[in-house]
Amino acid sequence: MTRKIGVASRLKVQLRSSTANTVINSKDNCTEFLLQSNVSEEEKQMRRILTITEAPEFLTHNPYILNGYRSCRTNKLCVESAFWWTNETINIWSHVIGFFWFFGLTFHDLHFLDLSSTDKAVIIFASVIFQIGLITSAIYHTFSCRSDTIYNTLLAIDMLGISLCLLAIYLTGVHFAFSCYENHRFFYISTVVLIFIIAVVMQIPKYNFSSNVKISVLFAWAAYGVIPTIHGIIVMGIQHPMIQQLFPRIIGMYAITSFAFFLLETKIPERFFPGYVDYVGSSHQWWHLLIVFAFFYWRNTGLLYIEYINKYGCIILP
Repeated sequence: MTRKIGVASRLKVQLRSSTANTVINSKDNCTEFLLQSNVSEEEKQMRRILTITEAPEFLTHNPYILNGYRSCRTNKLCVESAFWWTNETINIWSHVIGFFWFFGLTFHDLHFLDLSSTDKAVIIFASVIFQIGLITSAIYHTFSCRSDTIYNTLLAIDMLGISLCLLAIYLTGVHFAFSCYENHRFFYISTVVLIFIIAVVMQIPKYNFSSNVKISVLFAWAAYGVIPTIHGIIVMGIQHPMIQQLFPRIIGMYAITSFAFFLLETKIPERFFPGYVDYVGSSHQWWHLLIVFAFFYWRNTGLLYIEYINKYGCIILP
């Protein structure tokens, strides 16, 4: 879901050779490639699965993924390639399946959960936002090989989807954690929305913020969640029944997402096994699976909180 900017690492440079043009004459201009030669030969070339030395430059941002790349393709072949075995297959289908999973959960929650209208709206809101984030990611990974321009456009949309998911996680968490403290809830909801607006503005191409800056803002936004968590403990007290029940869940959410970020940024395990986890087991694939699990985990955390409130109501300790 993210793209590293900069010159490829030494390993990638060593892998590239002067004969890399045998499959694609221009790696930076996919449109030119799509227009050259006759249709049958062009389609034959586009159906090839490429190595890192043959693939378009804008797709080879991970120097440890050596095989399984797609060439520049038409929209039709981009869709078809989702059903081929490439280094993007798991990235695509993990979030397509996740999308339909949350679609089913949304239907279930809407019709079968016995909740107040407000609590049900909050749960449904989070599920719908998670679906948006999952499907924009799947679209990005499906059509990213279309051209470098489309790649960058879809990457911006994908980053917007991530921002929306972070917004949903914060809004639902603050809504539930501070439901008995209206002033605190209003303050944190306001600050979260403000940070979301900043993150969205940074995705606008004309401002030309680097991917590293954009990712850093998302990291900072994620870290900001520590503040309302600590504040909640101070206000309610560590012995508060709700803190006792929900604090471990918050720690668990941070553990899941932090581990996912760690794998993505360090490029583990492919860093240690270049070429061996190209199709199954790379860091980006683990990121996708862990994020789907994190979304489900957070939904269940909200349901646990609602169950607590329905059973005990607001308990404000002196």
